[in-house]
Amino acid sequence: MTGRPLAPALAPARWRALTVTSVAVVEAALVWRFGWTAPLAVYLFLGAVLTVAAVIDARTFTMPTALLLPSYPIGIGLLVVAAVADGRWWPLGRAVIAMAAVAGFYLAIALVAGGQRLGLADVILGGLVGLLLGWVGWSALSTGVILGWVIALVAVVLWRPSRRPGRTPAIPAGPCLWLGALIAVLAAR
Repeated sequence: MTGRPLAPALAPARWRALTVTSVAVVEAALVWRFGWTAPLAVYLFLGAVLTVAAVIDARTFTMPTALLLPSYPIGIGLLVVAAVADGRWWPLGRAVIAMAAVAGFYLAIALVAGGQRLGLADVILGGLVGLLLGWVGWSALSTGVILGWVIALVAVVLWRPSRRPGRTPAIPAGPCLWLGALIAVLAAR
């Protein structure tokens, strides 16, 4: 979706309403999870970005890289501020390691699949998901990544309208991967 404006993807009123409602629910859940702590800012920022990206992907089957790429320096910068405020640096280091690991894992999948099922934009999404999950912890990271793929598998099985003999139905991966990560972030303690 690079080079194309984001607004047309959300043009129909029902998609705008879905986006606003989804962002509001995600933001409320993240405030509930983190309270007024230092990492809340990055979770609110990336929670909104990833939710909007997931809705766009669900509508267009295209992850908006124009929205995701600028989120990397902002997300990392907000985590640096959180690390300074908390006085704890290991969560930041773990988040950066997780970001690289998840992006690398998704890139390997995309290369093996020849870009047919998972594209470069999903790899970019994976890095941001890894950043968020890594701050919470290793168990949240593994749970979130695995849960995202399980949700995608369930969606493929349940998505009957596009099923043709001998073909796996196409689903947008982004919403599944983000939902798995969000559930893991909210459930982690």
